[in-house]
Amino acid sequence: MSSIPTSNQPTTTEQPAPLNPQGYSRIQPTADIAGVHHQTLRRWWKANKFPKPININGIPMFRNSELLAWLESHTANETQGA
Repeated sequence: MSSIPTSNQPTTTEQPAPLNPQGYSRIQPTADIAGVHHQTLRRWWKANKFPKPININGIPMFRNSELLAWLESHTANETQGA
């Protein structure tokens, strides 16, 4: 008898590709990086707690440079508060 895998998940963990500072990211991948739901991002940028996206052909896109700066300041604030 052969062994049948019980999961479709890969056996190795893949690291996400680093963000290109000159690039742009869509809402869902940005939410995944920030570790929040995409609707939370919408609330945050409307409350000026997160960088606002720009519209490219009607699609809200985040500048990766702003996202990286926000992530850096956010992780710095978490380590100072701990």
